[in-house]
Amino acid sequence: MEEYPYRLLEIDLTSRKTTHLEMEQDRLCQFLGGSGLAASILFDLLNPHRDPFHPESPLIFMTGLLTGIPVPCGCRISVCAKSPLGIWGEANAGGYWGPELKFTGFDGLLIKGKADKPVYLYITPQGAEIRGAIDLWGKGTFLTTEKLLAATDPKAQVAAIGPAGENLSFMAAIVTGGMEARVMARTGLGAVMGSKNLKAIVVRGDKKPHIYDAALLHETTKEFSAHLKFVESLSKFGTAALIESKEAIGALPIKNFTLFHWDKATRISGPTMIAEFLTKHYGCYSCPIRCGKEVKVNKGPYAGLSGHGPEYETLASLGSLILNDDLTAIINLNYLLNDLGLDTMSAGITAAFA
Repeated sequence: MEEYPYRLLEIDLTSRKTTHLEMEQDRLCQFLGGSGLAASILFDLLNPHRDPFHPESPLIFMTGLLTGIPVPCGCRISVCAKSPLGIWGEANAGGYWGPELKFTGFDGLLIKGKADKPVYLYITPQGAEIRGAIDLWGKGTFLTTEKLLAATDPKAQVAAIGPAGENLSFMAAIVTGGMEARVMARTGLGAVMGSKNLKAIVVRGDKKPHIYDAALLHETTKEFSAHLKFVESLSKFGTAALIESKEAIGALPIKNFTLFHWDKATRISGPTMIAEFLTKHYGCYSCPIRCGKEVKVNKGPYAGLSGHGPEYETLASLGSLILNDDLTAIINLNYLLNDLGLDTMSAGITAAFA
């Protein structure tokens, strides 16, 4: 069988040097890209006794084998490192950043070292440029994304940290897609990025991933796509569709996990959000489900606010967990936390525990 080259770009922020690496086929066949391959690399490179914020603690962004391929949900990107919590750290997001990285001809990024002042990376098929980001330090992820698209290419994709990552919060996330907010949120890896003085990574490419048998892939995808009817509620309401069904079976987290049922769950549900606040549906790369929702608040203290519609986990964490049935307040909190680069789940759970 034809070998598939899996190329990584190693970037040392201390020396400002970059190296092109190619993964061994045996390792690729064993771990199949994504967080599995990243874990194997981290196992080889990481000193387990080293602080996660040490300059030589690696930060790895890795695409999967199907990222950037025209198949449903072929959009995922994983980021892996030793978490600030001292454990294995992994976060994952959809959107367009992962496929755009793939289009640069690189399947992953291996980032080491620490810049002496804030920087961002601009990744293209030619490699990586390390550019100054002092003027962006302290800015939210939304404005950062806007500024970097203007400075690079309006069709590029941006992964950025906000003030949370800069200040090394253990709940810091990495936000892609600007206000569409496809977020690598879990395990505090935005703080690892911040510890390296790395504000953002901008990717822009024009190389299509290699497909061994494009005709077979097309036919298989066509056959599979016909069975996506089971996600109709996800298309219509997004992951918020889960609120009422979870409550009905006693699986919705309520009042810091102390209650099984809550008669106000409907007020923060997917159907309520769509009926009262939806402005458009949107989707990730090559995904027909289109579970993303853009919402706008038209009245009350948050009138005029528009942005990403909260996902199920956010609605539960900032809603049912703290007995908050004000959907406009949750939309506002979701906007603020995404802009700050804070994991909405961790923030809500922390508030519920307090």
